[in-house]
Amino acid sequence: MPIRQDYAQFLASFQSDKFEELWPAQARVLEEYSNTFASRPDVAIELPTGAGKTLIALLITEAWRQERNKVAILSANKTLARQMLRESQALGIPAVLMEGRGVDIPAMDKRAYQRATKVAIMNYWVYFNQRPVIDPADLIIMDDAHLAEHCLNSLYSVEVDRRSHRNLFETLVTELRARFPEYSVLTDALADDAAPTCATELLSFIDQVEIEDRIREIIDSSPYIADDADLKFRWNRIRNRLREANIYMSLNSVWIRPYIYPLISNTYYTDADQCIYMSATVGDPGDLSRRLGVRKIEKIPVPPEFSESTCGRRLVVMNRIEEEDIPERLQSVILAALRLNPKSVWLCASRAEAIEFREIVSNWLEANGLGHPTWILTPMGDEIDQFKAAPQGHLFVGGRFDGMDFSAEECRLVVMKTLPRAINSQEEFISAYLRDSGFMKKRLNQRIVQALGRCNRSAKDFGVYILADRRFATHFGRESNRAGIPRNMVAEIDMAQDSAEMEIGELVGRVEQFLSGDFTRYDADFRSYLGDVPSEVPLTATCDTSADEVLGWTALFENQNYNISADRFERCWERAREANLIEIGALHGWHWAKALYLQSLIGEPSSRERSLSVFQDAIRRGGQSSWFNRMRASLNRARSSPDLTEEVVRSDYAAVLFRSFDDLLERLGTLGNRFERWCRRTTSNLQSQSHAEYQEGLERLGEILGYHASRPRHGAACDCLWRGLFGNTREVITFEAKIEHNHLQEIVPSDVGQAHRHLARAQTEYGPQGYTVRGTIVTHLAAMASEAEASAGSLKMIQKQAVFDLWETIRLLLSLYRDNWSLDDIAARSAAAESIRARIPLTGWLIRALDTDGRLITSELLLTEWS
Repeated sequence: MPIRQDYAQFLASFQSDKFEELWPAQARVLEEYSNTFASRPDVAIELPTGAGKTLIALLITEAWRQERNKVAILSANKTLARQMLRESQALGIPAVLMEGRGVDIPAMDKRAYQRATKVAIMNYWVYFNQRPVIDPADLIIMDDAHLAEHCLNSLYSVEVDRRSHRNLFETLVTELRARFPEYSVLTDALADDAAPTCATELLSFIDQVEIEDRIREIIDSSPYIADDADLKFRWNRIRNRLREANIYMSLNSVWIRPYIYPLISNTYYTDADQCIYMSATVGDPGDLSRRLGVRKIEKIPVPPEFSESTCGRRLVVMNRIEEEDIPERLQSVILAALRLNPKSVWLCASRAEAIEFREIVSNWLEANGLGHPTWILTPMGDEIDQFKAAPQGHLFVGGRFDGMDFSAEECRLVVMKTLPRAINSQEEFISAYLRDSGFMKKRLNQRIVQALGRCNRSAKDFGVYILADRRFATHFGRESNRAGIPRNMVAEIDMAQDSAEMEIGELVGRVEQFLSGDFTRYDADFRSYLGDVPSEVPLTATCDTSADEVLGWTALFENQNYNISADRFERCWERAREANLIEIGALHGWHWAKALYLQSLIGEPSSRERSLSVFQDAIRRGGQSSWFNRMRASLNRARSSPDLTEEVVRSDYAAVLFRSFDDLLERLGTLGNRFERWCRRTTSNLQSQSHAEYQEGLERLGEILGYHASRPRHGAACDCLWRGLFGNTREVITFEAKIEHNHLQEIVPSDVGQAHRHLARAQTEYGPQGYTVRGTIVTHLAAMASEAEASAGSLKMIQKQAVFDLWETIRLLLSLYRDNWSLDDIAARSAAAESIRARIPLTGWLIRALDTDGRLITSELLLTEWS
């Protein structure tokens, strides 16, 4: 263990031309480390981008190395590792860079590290892997510590991806759907027109045990295992822990992983005397411990004057209300920026989104005369250097917001495509169903802070950052959502909110002025806005169960010690109940029930009934969440209660409707007039005589009713199609709209012919998938011509007024729900749901209305079950 150091004198002893003296923030952190934290096992250091964390790391590592300790500095990719090597050489620290496969690392470099004659610098994959080729370190420095999670993904999880393993993905999803039809995402995953917002599901541990042998059989026999070395490696590591892992099912992947990675059981972590986590955005150290699966982390305190600073200048531009892939207003800003500096970085929520958006952006740039090279960032990060060296081009990044540094002309434009609420399937599941998980809001703000530092590495840097997702405006519209964001960055966001009201020409002018190096207006505005920001935005106190979660999941997944894991999860359950955490508390109960259930399978049959009892309590606590409703179906199957399972399915529509309401209110917010504007627009659409406007109204109504609603674009398509999945009930309704006021006084045979063609096409596409398909004509007309009636068959004619009355009913329920709704207060949201639940029909209400006798569907018939 190193003795206390005077790090200012220690730095002077190197006589480095680059590093002459400590900055005040560096001196403060190193003093705190030397006096208090040098002997602590897990320590986090958080300073803003460009504040000098690298020098802090190098001085600490050299102090340890000089006392004959093995030291390893771990970086997120080769680019950052090489950058760290250059900095160590500039300081005068003996260091060696380790890259590539273990067999390719020279023996003399391994000896230099293991004999403590040099510090070893490498990426996370070189140090943490299945067959390490070097000894464990005494001191580990994790640079950009959050990015270690990407390495752990490859070590402790396997993902079957729709894009890379299509046949295997479809085989797994088909098998899962056949056995467990209530997971609606499984049907969506096999559809070509699935709604992109369809939520990721977590398979019940009971269902998982039932199907684990079949999953193992399917993957073992897949040709992809022979052809894809990475898939084979990851599958072989997890296949014997299949029942202990979780299985997440999304539109694009089946991801098998433990909820928390067991790094705490890895000797290359546990053998170290100390691990230091470096980041500009450590955030909550408890959540970092949860993400990496490590011991409790202590963060060195840093005064606000050091933690709330910006390197250089940052102009933030925020989208307000536009929904397009590249909103028109932002197109003008982006093109203006690229004509001054033809390089950009696009930060996306996932690799799939990055791949999709690269094509969209490339086509758009080509159309505007800016055909530039593009790159997709891979885990090793080799594309970063290629992008930096290029005079023009665009880098697309999925699921990462740090570990990339661009200085000066290397890049001056960053576009955040999506509000980064979730970057993988597990986070998508938590965000969708466990909305009182406070750590997810903190992760969201961490990623925003990370993203807003990519082009600001020094005092001379300046960059434009575009928040393209309109949900940024809703998120930052609440002061409580700014907790944990530095004060200077809050001022920059305030400026962006106000500039969203500017005319496009004025906004483009300000961007051009800024990127041309004229900061007169910007500096004056920034000083003014900074003066209006409160001195401190308080962080909300949270219930920290991370230590028990880490130990519980390590016992469950790595050691199969189900008794210990059950005890730890029970403690989490009790802590969450004391803190009145509802949905995340219910997940702790789910974990507890899982541990008990697995214990029952290895010689303790009495644990089974206790597991089911705990499972039932967790479901009750989870309340209205549709995922917990599906867990009830799994529980009823385990208890051989088919009637109760059917009742769960019949009531599943309410859960889907509440989720639809939640999504809309989260997008529009409850303050201001955006909600009323949305309702007025929908009302206007559904009263319109314009065909296109009425189509839009049908689409909006279908979406708020919980259907995937679409307006097919090709000429022979129906005017609107609603596709719904409510538990294991699947419905498709086609709409042919005849709402124009012309000389016709009744529905004629050609109208019926069109509607029949749309119905036949939908039956061909969706019938084999188990959908009930119905065809309709929506019209203001009161009659159908006799020759049309003769050929109408099963088609129904819905009165235009009936559709409008349905909207009015939904609008009233939505308004009542909104009155008591809260984004953050789960209890209030549950109470809001219960206040209108009795008015919501059971699953299948629309099909039952359309299947009534008679051709004409009136308001009375359509609203029969909407009490």
